[in-house]
Amino acid sequence: YLNIPYLLLGLPLGTAYFVILVTGISVGFGMVVIWVGVPILVLVLLVSWAMCQFDRVLTISLLKEDIPPVTRGDRDGQPAAGGPSLSVEERLFIGVWRRLKAHLSDRLTWTGMLYLLLRFPAGIATFTIAVALITVTGALLGAPAYYWVDDGIDLGIWQVDVLWEALLLTLAGIPAVFVALHLMNETALLSGRMARVMLGKLH
Repeated sequence: YLNIPYLLLGLPLGTAYFVILVTGISVGFGMVVIWVGVPILVLVLLVSWAMCQFDRVLTISLLKEDIPPVTRGDRDGQPAAGGPSLSVEERLFIGVWRRLKAHLSDRLTWTGMLYLLLRFPAGIATFTIAVALITVTGALLGAPAYYWVDDGIDLGIWQVDVLWEALLLTLAGIPAVFVALHLMNETALLSGRMARVMLGKLH
């Protein structure tokens, strides 16, 4: 059942990721000519990495997906800048440059950013699927509670306006629950696989 909130969170999270990235990238590149855009783009990279880590933890927690962790050494590709052989100035300047260079050359920097952008259309899909399945199964199971409202339940070729017909819908809703759960599990599985490929270290 933890798959359900993950699918529902896809839309708000995907929208937030998309707006933050598109706005940051647009403003950053638009102001590069006056150099203000450079720190903005660097900030976008940092925020993107933070959002990727948040989504990675969310995916592991709710979907129980095994996403290989990315260690500090994996990202730097070398000992961390700031070792005993470096002076204070080197730690401040050369060290920062090494880390930025490692970040820009890391596959996960770009696949993670792409993943965040894809979370928007994927979130629309997962949210729509979850809401539609929950609504349909809930309507079937609860038919006896509202079949008498107005002219009954209009199913197109069948007008449900008596109790025994509403109970038939409830009986149909019982297997529909299991079908809906299976479909949502499969949707969550695909979402988890995408996160594992785009947010995890390749072995």
